[in-house]
Amino acid sequence: TGTSYYLRVRAKNSQGYGISQMTTPASMNPHQKPSPPTNVQLGITSNTMLTIGWGPPSSDGGDSISKYRVEWDTKPSFASSSYPPNKGYVDVDSSVMSHTIQLLSSQKSYYLRVHAMNTSGSGSPQLSTPSWATPSMQVPGSPHSLQALPGSSVGIIEISWQRPRRPHHSISCFNEGATIKECPTPYGGSLPASDGGENISEYELEYNERPDFLGSDGDRRTYTGFHAVLSNLYSGRTYFVRVLARNSIGSGKYGEIGSVQAT
Repeated sequence: TGTSYYLRVRAKNSQGYGISQMTTPASMNPHQKPSPPTNVQLGITSNTMLTIGWGPPSSDGGDSISKYRVEWDTKPSFASSSYPPNKGYVDVDSSVMSHTIQLLSSQKSYYLRVHAMNTSGSGSPQLSTPSWATPSMQVPGSPHSLQALPGSSVGIIEISWQRPRRPHHSISCFNEGATIKECPTPYGGSLPASDGGENISEYELEYNERPDFLGSDGDRRTYTGFHAVLSNLYSGRTYFVRVLARNSIGSGKYGEIGSVQAT
C-alpha cells in the first residue's frame, strides 16, 4: 500500500501485439479505509461548549488522511431525533487535531466520536474518553507566555503573563498543526471561553526562592491585570514565579514556572 501503480492493456493475434491502452485513471495505489483516530479525549470547556482532541490513526490505510469527522449526539447510538446544535457533525482538515462544539445545552449530556477519512471513505469511529459530558461552568485555564525580568532598581523583579488560551482541561479549543487558536467567544459574551465560561476575577502570582515553592522567602499576591512588580527582594537571589487564574467557580492550575535573579 502507499505505492501507485500504472496499468495498460494490449491485444494479441497471429500478427503480434497491438497498441497498448492505458487505464482510466492512469494510476492507483492499493489502499483501504483508515483505522480509528487515537487518544480521543473529551473536555468540558464551559456551560455551552465541549472540546474534543485526538491523534492520527495508527494506520492511514495506505492513503493520506484527507480530513476528520467529529460527530456529537445526545444518545450513544448517535441516532437520536435531536436537532442541531444538539446533534450534528463537522468535517475538519487533516492538520486539525481538536475542535470545540458550541451552542450546547447545560441540561443535556452529549456523546462524541471522531472518524479519520481518506479516498476510500470514512474509517471506524473512535468514541471519546470519557464517552459523554454535560456542559457546565469551569475554572479558567492556565495563564501563558510568562516573562520574569530584573527590575530597574535594586531588589525588584517584573513579571508579565497573558490570559489563558487553552481551557482548564488543556485540550486546545482549535488547533491547526502546531498553531493553537483562541477558544470561541460564547453567545452574548465578549471574551474567549478559555476562562471556563465565567469571567476571570483575578490572577494569583506566587514567588519563592525554591523551585518547589516551599522556601521561606516567598509569598502570594493577587492582581487583576497582566503585570506585576515585586520589590524589597534580596538582590542577586534567584526567584521562581508562577501564575494562576481564578473565577467564581474556583482557581485554575498554575502555568509554566519562570525564574529570574533580582536586581
